[in-house]
Amino acid sequence: MDTTTISDIRNSKISINIAENREQFGKKFTEYIIDITTSNGHEYTIARRFSEFHSLYELLVHNYQIQFPFPPKKLNKLNVNIIEIRKKALQDFLKFLVIHPSASVRKSDDVIRFLDQNTASFNNKLIKEKLTFEQVNQKKKSVKLELSIVEGKEFRLQKKSMWDIVSYCIFDVGHEPIDGQKSTKKTSIIAGPYPRWSYKTKVTIKSSEPQKTLYFKVFNQESTLSITPSGSSGSNSNNNNNNNSSGNNNNNNNNNNNINNGGSGILDDNSGSVTINTKDCKVDLIGSCSVDIDKLQITNQSPTLHVLHLEPEGSGEILISLLLL
Repeated sequence: MDTTTISDIRNSKISINIAENREQFGKKFTEYIIDITTSNGHEYTIARRFSEFHSLYELLVHNYQIQFPFPPKKLNKLNVNIIEIRKKALQDFLKFLVIHPSASVRKSDDVIRFLDQNTASFNNKLIKEKLTFEQVNQKKKSVKLELSIVEGKEFRLQKKSMWDIVSYCIFDVGHEPIDGQKSTKKTSIIAGPYPRWSYKTKVTIKSSEPQKTLYFKVFNQESTLSITPSGSSGSNSNNNNNNNSSGNNNNNNNNNNNINNGGSGILDDNSGSVTINTKDCKVDLIGSCSVDIDKLQITNQSPTLHVLHLEPEGSGEILISLLLL
């Protein structure tokens, strides 16, 4: 099997020249043969039924609000004239997607899977029946959710400039999160009072659990800054770190250990690279919060956004989204 895949259909050449009637399990249907030449010259052919085209169209209308005069369903679908009309309309539909101005549409998982030569049949379908967390919780032993910790806002810590904060968020289900514990998940570490973590994961909520709660904690991690001027080969440097609340301002840092020791690099246009070494650093709790899943209107159709305020009051807030899977 050829494993070559397409990631963006832009500049691809797509045509439907043949439509073939087939029969399977006593049912007759038409397959439209699609010839594809990708932007890098790779050529292949796939076959799709009208129902598969229609499923793709419904998904794109729902997810991206595309506007296209898609051909209607017909009772006499094996009629030669109807097949010809459909073949032309379906080719126009694919060409419409190829030149679509939105990369989100062209690169969407549904479009890529539909045109993938390794997809035997396109079975992605729009979920039309709206389900809520409460409905699924009553029927199943556990409920799966997609959780996104999107970002933090206006983080503040006593006796510390908000612009010196370097934060991360941990969370757990049903109990307080403990940093380093197996069940506790952790976002990336980002500097500044407005971190965009964009962390996405799946969580399982057991229906038998009396407390269906997500717990979050946000920490500041004291960091040792080492500045390497442009053109430097990475020598040792002494820097004053005003972020250290213990009052020890003199720190010796080795820039070569930055990445190996878990640090992250931040580009400084004036001085070269400013690196944050996060090994063996002091950690302070900025704030914590929790949310009761039972009280949220979570569905399977679109993510719901929730702003959670940290305690103590004035510590900031985090933005999360939840989607029923």
